Amino acid sequence: MVLGERVRATPLPARFASRQARIGVIGLGYAGLPMALEIAAAGFGVVGIDVEPSKIALVNGGRSPVSDVSDEQLQPLVQEGLLQATSDYAALAAVDAVIICVPTPLARGKQPDLSYVEAATRGIAQYLHRDMLVALQSTSRPGTTREVMLPILEATGLRVGEDYFLAFAPERIDPGNQRYTVSNTPKLIGGITPACTEVACELYRHFIDRLVPVSSPEVAELSKLVENTFRFINISFVNELALLCDRMGVNVWDVIDAAATKPFAFLPHYPGPGVGGHCIPVVPFYLEAAAQQYGLRAGLIKEAGRVNDAMPIFVVDKAERLLRERGDAPARPRLLLIGITYKANIRDLRESAALAVLRECISRGHDVVYHDPLVESVEVGGFQIASVALTPDEVRRADCVILLTSHSTLDRELLLTQSRLLLDTQNTFRGQPRANVVPL
Repeated sequence: MVLGERVRATPLPARFASRQARIGVIGLGYAGLPMALEIAAAGFGVVGIDVEPSKIALVNGGRSPVSDVSDEQLQPLVQEGLLQATSDYAALAAVDAVIICVPTPLARGKQPDLSYVEAATRGIAQYLHRDMLVALQSTSRPGTTREVMLPILEATGLRVGEDYFLAFAPERIDPGNQRYTVSNTPKLIGGITPACTEVACELYRHFIDRLVPVSSPEVAELSKLVENTFRFINISFVNELALLCDRMGVNVWDVIDAAATKPFAFLPHYPGPGVGGHCIPVVPFYLEAAAQQYGLRAGLIKEAGRVNDAMPIFVVDKAERLLRERGDAPARPRLLLIGITYKANIRDLRESAALAVLRECISRGHDVVYHDPLVESVEVGGFQIASVALTPDEVRRADCVILLTSHSTLDRELLLTQSRLLLDTQNTFRGQPRANVVPL
């Protein structure tokens, strides 16, 4: 059979409705695996493609490599043959739709790195056939779907909107969020043509509660960037406010709570040791790159990045200052960091501000250890550092305990009662005033 000449008797929307369609998902990480799981749970056969052999082996063995998918959720779908993983793009020859969920990191100079998207698109192009849907979910710069993907797929000779369909439908994954998941988070969908949008909606409606079709891929691409940049800038504002409140001796959390009593025109954001994960510290610079492409200067994004990047330094500075003020500042203080992931209750270390605090402590020559119930060890500066057990002796040994990530499984009573000095960057111990506890 010649590439692109495969003809199916049943129209694509009908195959979606009957669950006869087979769906490919490229990338089985924090965005891709939850999506693959949701599609398989809806009754579709799903093949996941990933470049990491260890991840493929885990998935095919019914074991999840990411926090938001449990083994108990994954195993039945694997055992029933609804979900399997491979590294071979040839599996796409037998799929009716393929969803791209690959990483889109920043390269040097905080410039967008689209190499994973391009590689996935070239892999798809080898097996692109008539009546096939291709959807990009990876967060990317405006124009990626039309300017990067479309030329690669058009080179096959197939016509978009007629022979195959191409759309952007950004992921809105919030790892660890139990309230908003893949199925109940509204899905933006912008196709290259109206037919592309319509076909994409026909697929997603079977496992997403609410669809939001938009006029173009560019609208969907920009909307995703705006969502995360909004949070990025507001977090940087309250982080800068935290610096001012620290100088003034005012509790920043009290200030934000007071402002939040206004019933309109205010949405509270909260300070911390920095920003982490893929979206918040990365996505805004895709928007900045788009502005630069059109001759504009996104100065607010750059300044917000400067503020957020400085927060790990501020945390260590404050711990040192508190020790000096208490007359308890050894030349090489022992610091116990609590939580090393970028947010609570997940294993994700991507762009973790807590990890940046650890690096800063090491660079200053402090005697530093960490405890995280979800991360057994981390690599810093070429060295593996293991998590210590959270015991009364370990807590009492520390000149200062710094709470960076407030996992729900932490023994908070132990931290509260045994710490000589506890710097709480997450407002975890609000309402439990003690002389040994100091907020950010």
